[in-house]
Amino acid sequence: MKISSCVRAGILTMGFLNGAWATTTPLSPSTEKIHILVGIADQALEASPDIRAAQTAVEAARMRLEATTRPLNNPELEAEAEHTDISTYKLGISQTIDWHDKRSALENVSHSQLQAAQQQLASLRLSKAVALLEALGRIGTRSAIQRLSQRRSDILVRFSTLASKRHAAGDIAQAELELARLALAEARMQYAQSRASLIQANSDYLALSGQIPKQDIILPESLSIDFPSDSEREAIARQHPKVQVDLLKAQIAKNQIVATDRERRADPTLGVSVGREDDNNLVALRFSMPLQVRNNYQSSVDAARYDALQAEQLAQQTYWQLRAQMISAEERYAVISGVWKQWLSQGRSSLQKRAQLLETLWRAGEISTTDYLLQIQQTLDTEAAGIELQGDLWNAWLAWMNSSAALSNWLNPND
Repeated sequence: MKISSCVRAGILTMGFLNGAWATTTPLSPSTEKIHILVGIADQALEASPDIRAAQTAVEAARMRLEATTRPLNNPELEAEAEHTDISTYKLGISQTIDWHDKRSALENVSHSQLQAAQQQLASLRLSKAVALLEALGRIGTRSAIQRLSQRRSDILVRFSTLASKRHAAGDIAQAELELARLALAEARMQYAQSRASLIQANSDYLALSGQIPKQDIILPESLSIDFPSDSEREAIARQHPKVQVDLLKAQIAKNQIVATDRERRADPTLGVSVGREDDNNLVALRFSMPLQVRNNYQSSVDAARYDALQAEQLAQQTYWQLRAQMISAEERYAVISGVWKQWLSQGRSSLQKRAQLLETLWRAGEISTTDYLLQIQQTLDTEAAGIELQGDLWNAWLAWMNSSAALSNWLNPND
């Protein structure tokens, strides 16, 4: 449906004027409708292949951590037999000693990797849920637009029928009758476009979830955000799964410095063997130690340090981005919610009454056919702008719930 740009601009302008008021007086949330929509998204998350892949990655990281809790080196058993003029038999065992505690360093790396995999799963669930809820919002908006298009068609079908009767009675001219028929044809084309848009919205959701919602999608009329203070915003941004993933990557890199440094250090191998040579008993002790003369592997440690510095800088950049997104989402929500509040209290109810009043005035001959069609078009376009505004409010709310990770509190924690 084509939305009047003037009407839409006017609505948004009112939003800027009422932004401050909306910030201090948030709307009450429609908790039940939100839970319904989040429940639909949760069902899609349970069947999502990429979510299951991330869950598998967590389990793999857990198994790698368990592996690092075991001893690093196994003992070696040796046996030797020789038959010449005399017979020689030997049996020995040797063990490489983890002298520098390499195992615990590798365990620290694996532990951080497990935490990172868990945060990556949380981050993926959050972003996937937001994408699903945005797609549901488009379905709800397109469904409402389609219903409005159907209503427009019904109004103009009735109007065209009345125009035909009035033309037959000589009350209106042929040109006015043709204008009514053209308006009906345009309404039918707009209805077809609204149907196509709804089909596309359903297709987008199908691509994300593998299924199409079975129930009607109705967006909540009231949403609220408790805006944090500056210090609270910084703390929230640092706790966001995306930031936590990067911070844990930095921690992994730091732990890898220790692991790499210990890995380059040589470990001794101790062994003992017993045997018999002809009539003589043999007992031997062995000790070996690699000599790191030609290469001490210090460059590997230096590379690990640079990797850690890189990871720390990337984590800082992610934090800056999340904090900026939160501020932007707060401002955007404040603007749209102020206009939406005013629209609920003043605009929407008067539109339905206006449509009925226009038909009454036209029947009474107080307005011309051209004036009727112009005003009914403006009335319905304004109602369509209100529907689009509700979708914008939903997206603004989701943007803040995403940037603050507050949406995670609504999601099923068992996934």
